[in-house]
Amino acid sequence: MRTTAGALGLLALASCAMAPSADRPAAEIEQFEVLSRSTAFDGKRFEDVGQYETVVGVAHVRVNPAHPANRIITDIDKATGPDGWVHFKTDVVVLRPRDGARASQVMLVDVPNRGNKLFNYMVNEGQGQLDHAGADGVGYTMRRGYSMVWIGWQGDIALARDGRTVGTELPVARDGGQPITSWSVEEKVFDDVKPVSTLALTYPAVSGEAEGHLTVRARAGAPAEEVTAWRWLTPTSIEITRPRGYDAGAIYEFRYQARDPKVMGLGFAALRDVSTWLKSGAGAGNPLADIKPSVSLAVGVSQSGRVLRDFIWYGFNANPAGGRVFDGAMPLIAGGKKSYTNYRFALPGRNSTQHNETLTPGDQFPFTYAVTRDPLTGRTDGIFARCQQTATCPRLMHVDSSTEFWQGRASLVVTDGAGKDVALPPEVRAYLMSSTQHVYAKEPTVGICKYPSNTAQQAPLVRALVDDLVAWVREGSAPPPTAYPTLKDVRLAAPTQDAVGFPVVRPNPVDFPQVVNGLAVVDYSAVPWRADPAKRYRVLVPMVDEDGHDIAGVRLPDVAVPLATHTGWNVRRALFAEGELCGLNGLTLPLPAQTTAGDPRRPLSQRYASRLDYAKAIAASARDLRDRGLLLQEDVDRYIDRARTERRLP
Repeated sequence: MRTTAGALGLLALASCAMAPSADRPAAEIEQFEVLSRSTAFDGKRFEDVGQYETVVGVAHVRVNPAHPANRIITDIDKATGPDGWVHFKTDVVVLRPRDGARASQVMLVDVPNRGNKLFNYMVNEGQGQLDHAGADGVGYTMRRGYSMVWIGWQGDIALARDGRTVGTELPVARDGGQPITSWSVEEKVFDDVKPVSTLALTYPAVSGEAEGHLTVRARAGAPAEEVTAWRWLTPTSIEITRPRGYDAGAIYEFRYQARDPKVMGLGFAALRDVSTWLKSGAGAGNPLADIKPSVSLAVGVSQSGRVLRDFIWYGFNANPAGGRVFDGAMPLIAGGKKSYTNYRFALPGRNSTQHNETLTPGDQFPFTYAVTRDPLTGRTDGIFARCQQTATCPRLMHVDSSTEFWQGRASLVVTDGAGKDVALPPEVRAYLMSSTQHVYAKEPTVGICKYPSNTAQQAPLVRALVDDLVAWVREGSAPPPTAYPTLKDVRLAAPTQDAVGFPVVRPNPVDFPQVVNGLAVVDYSAVPWRADPAKRYRVLVPMVDEDGHDIAGVRLPDVAVPLATHTGWNVRRALFAEGELCGLNGLTLPLPAQTTAGDPRRPLSQRYASRLDYAKAIAASARDLRDRGLLLQEDVDRYIDRARTERRLP
């Protein structure tokens, strides 16, 4: 099924024969192909809203490279077609009430994470696919009548056209018709013991035997050793014979001469222009034509949260036709980072952690939403700098786990990097999901980490905050105040055990991290990139109580009424770069059942006289959060029901 779309929102559709100029529209949806329309979740009905349906399509977009709103896109002038416009295609998936009259008129755009639909997992505890029973999880957004949208933006995720993943087809930049070449850098930690491995490359090499340099180091900051035992397999992959003397956690870095950079920054235009068109309800084939949402929200989880911060920072929340693209925004577990997207030879999937891809571009100043002066570079900027000038800033909730302080430099969201607090703008609230990991684990698994992962829940708080954000945008109702550690409240500290106050647990000691994902000013003018050791930001982490739990933030019942210690950090185990931070994992360390020599944490027997006593404490904690706008009644009931059947108590 193929339909042709009208103009983008209020923008008039121009003749393809007319070359674009600065006074022509910034972008247009030339065509929207509706590929399929199907019943979601096996026809399940959601209270008064009824059934949901999934619409899968492809948007054909053209962007005006001469328009001021697009000039910030790197290499946009090097990807024009014969008509002078820049053309691309993007996957679009819409999950909406089948009966538009029952919809709530809230459009919730979930920025895809590497082509995946993560927010359905974070808020609904569901799945990425929408076609079968159970994928809706608790069905929160469906019971609210929200229309959820996924729009492809990441240029190295292929156009899928099937709705299962969400990608794009972006043009390649060329200089005067000639290929563009430059150095590109790939980094990989294999975390296995295979003697021979394959490294996939994002961009093709300039030739079948292009110049390349492979190095290996035991851990970040260690001296690098040249590896000569590698060979080209294809223009986009090499084979590495792994050298002896390095364990499974070794870091491999490959620098090579690459060609054909995609104009990755067009992904921001895709989010801006397709979201605007959908919200307008205008144009043939518009999946939301009968709903015409009055509220538009953008959410992003992890990588997508960093991209959402970039989207706002670059000024894309300003609709070129006037007004905001998104009324509200929620970057989830993004920390103080942005993304490696709007660059030549960009690698949008990269993410700096303490042990891998530490120098990833996109993580430099600014970090916070307020406009501040960087103490190390002297620059003045802020995530909200551009949108404040155009009065297009969204009302925003910045939501992090404890892991973002260790791996994502989240303290820079509220400090200047030199030991001073920074006040957030009035349109911003920040919340720490206390003592949780990057994305909570349903089961405490170990893998390459030394300790079981963190099972403390996050979704109940996210659900309540979405309700709060909708009310803030729609009605102006003030949301719960910021709950995030600062220096003023003495809840941020240097990342050492003494400063943080983490308990010393024996006879089986817990290895407190000796490292954090720090940050220095980096020179990206040439490859290899160079960090300036004399210009390092002060990266801080949350202080904890006698159980090892974050003092600041929103302490959900798993943390407020604990059966275990939960942290946002974990460390790698032996043979996997032992002692380095273990990815985006936290840990779960059960509390002792009885008084245990060497363990200063109060045992369960002294906390809860019975399972009923525990359930009462859970209920009190949950109801307090509900009364503060941080938990829904349905989740209060879930916590109490779970506590009544807790098997770790008599």
